[in-house]
Amino acid sequence: MLDIIVKVLLIMLVLFAFALPGFILKKTNLVRSESLYSISNILLCFAQPMLIIKAFAVDPVAPSGETLLNFLWVFLLSVAAIFLTFGASKLCFLFMKGEENRRKRDVLVFIGTFSNCAFVGIPFVDMFTGGDSEAMMYVTVFNVAFNLLIWTLGAYLITQDKKQISLKKALLNPCTIGSVIGFILFLVPEINIFNMDEVSELQQIVTYAGGMTAPLSMLVVGVRIAELSPRAMFADKTIYLAAFVRLILSAALTYLLILPFRLTGVFAETPYVLLAPVIAMAMPPAASVVAFAEKMNGEKEFSAAAYATGTILSVVTLPFVMFLVTL
Repeated sequence: MLDIIVKVLLIMLVLFAFALPGFILKKTNLVRSESLYSISNILLCFAQPMLIIKAFAVDPVAPSGETLLNFLWVFLLSVAAIFLTFGASKLCFLFMKGEENRRKRDVLVFIGTFSNCAFVGIPFVDMFTGGDSEAMMYVTVFNVAFNLLIWTLGAYLITQDKKQISLKKALLNPCTIGSVIGFILFLVPEINIFNMDEVSELQQIVTYAGGMTAPLSMLVVGVRIAELSPRAMFADKTIYLAAFVRLILSAALTYLLILPFRLTGVFAETPYVLLAPVIAMAMPPAASVVAFAEKMNGEKEFSAAAYATGTILSVVTLPFVMFLVTL
């Protein structure tokens, strides 16, 4: 028990060590808030797709019909977990009635539903499993499901405008494209230049570029936290309820979803088919809530406060959730 808790705690501390420079740079006015747009684009359009490609292309498991079926199971379980959590999150905030509370309520439901499975989840799984390719591939499949839903259901939640639902963005965003490229390299190893002994040096392209994901994502977190007053982050009680839904309830519901498979021994030889959705759903709030609120004229400061508070609290919750799900 203690080993897993300490390991996860150390991983979270390492991730937050990258947030500290962002916090300091913002407080000393060496980084401006406008810089986050450029940093986020580098992260989203370059570093994270490279990390996804690395998961599929560098020392992958051998492609087989069983592996492809496992990908399908992970995708279906991921979609089911997100919708299950969405329903639970909606129920938790039914008490916030009236049009004046609607915008905040939608942000809180978004926080409860969507995790930071990409910017934090992928680096976390990478460190937790020691770079296990199979685990990384399964959490990447979760991200495919996540991207499809956040650009449709998520965009609608923040704006209540069906015109903001964009299947095009869900399919053509850099992470989905990176997943497709990685999947092709996985299926056709003959063209996978990142896993050929003759040109092994090329692995460094995706290894080094993908390695930027954790530092850049947490740097953004540090800047966001520095922008907020302690009162804005910790005074609103509804933010704590959203953090509970995001960090504990979502993982519990996803675990109940996969429990019948665990009890019957299905996927016993490939445990991350079941664990990847649970771990991804236990991650802190999706950074997208801040970007969506800013882009679509939503509750900007409230979104940032809920995002930052949930991210900080994940340092406490995630070690215990990981211990329980890996029993």
